[in-house]
Amino acid sequence: MTPSPFAIDTDALHAFADGQLPAEQRAAVEAYLANHPEAAALVAGWQRQNDALNTLFAPVASEPVPQRLSPHRIAHAARTDRQRMLRNVAATIVVVAAAGSLGWYLRGAFWTEEGVADRLMDNAVGAHALYVREKTHAVEVAAGAPNLMSWLSNRIATPIDAPSLSDQGFTFVGGRLLPGAAETPGPAAQLMYENASAQRVTLYITAALPDKKEVWKLENRNGVEAYYWSSDKVTCTIVSDLPEAEIRQLGQKVFQQLTWRRDFSKTS
Repeated sequence: MTPSPFAIDTDALHAFADGQLPAEQRAAVEAYLANHPEAAALVAGWQRQNDALNTLFAPVASEPVPQRLSPHRIAHAARTDRQRMLRNVAATIVVVAAAGSLGWYLRGAFWTEEGVADRLMDNAVGAHALYVREKTHAVEVAAGAPNLMSWLSNRIATPIDAPSLSDQGFTFVGGRLLPGAAETPGPAAQLMYENASAQRVTLYITAALPDKKEVWKLENRNGVEAYYWSSDKVTCTIVSDLPEAEIRQLGQKVFQQLTWRRDFSKTS
């Protein structure tokens, strides 16, 4: 294979200044510099820099390499630093995982009915707002359909009948199945009622919560009244834009019929 012709370029000039060219190439560069004074001046400057560096650092060059600059020592230090970093990362991961587990454990340790009540109330108010203004699809199954309540009872795993609110002027329109909350055993049943003035009331009913505590809560949310209660049988949130006194009265009627009780001493 024919070798490439020698080209006098910047690399060749640097090699000439550093004394790294073989004799024939060095002679070629010398001939080139004789005819190119600018290049000759540049190479002469590089050679002066080399001489100055050699003069400045020649004593140090003859000294032994310090132990701290030993390639083996540097490599060992790099490995040690990398292992230390990996240990720190692993420890951080363990701490984060432990903190997450502890947080989840404490969630269970300090879990309260109030948090679940808020979520169920939010669900009830959201579902009420979604369907209360519907004309043709206000309910999934009309009140007159056979087996409506047995279907909803089976789906929420709790036997319920549609409470009668006729004494308060409300007629049962029908119902639908809705999602429950994460803490409830299953989905929710929404029952809708309407009076002669086209005012509507919805009941959002789920199976009893695991702790089966009796809780009562009445709040105004997003412009409507939400009356929540839970018992050892079911939970229910009554939602409407009726006045508070009427909502409380409806709540007592619903509670009595869904729990088969007549004691309303805790419905404050």
